Amino acid sequence: MTDNPETVISWRAVRAHSPVVASDGVELGHVTEVAALPEEDIFHGVVFRHRVLGHDVMAPADAVDKITERAVYLKSSSNDAEKFERFHEMHVQRLGLTGLFRWKHLGWKDSSE
Repeated sequence: MTDNPETVISWRAVRAHSPVVASDGVELGHVTEVAALPEEDIFHGVVFRHRVLGHDVMAPADAVDKITERAVYLKSSSNDAEKFERFHEMHVQRLGLTGLFRWKHLGWKDSSE
């Protein structure tokens, strides 16, 4: 750690591979992606590759203490972070108009979420 204060940033500015640090100072892994709905400004959490578990887990938004230009800091200890759920990317579909040209009908279509 340095004596220089870190600048807090928005979840929208999180960089890939930023360190994820537990409340006890242990570096847990590095960010792989942010779970969010940017169009609706909804932040679900930070997905990171856990060093000990070896797979991607999601730290939910309420477990994130702060995000800086250097790292993502969690409210959870390194032991508690081992209980985070394994991350599974979701494919979302919404009910809406689908079909070609004049042959539109109500059906399922892919969502950008």
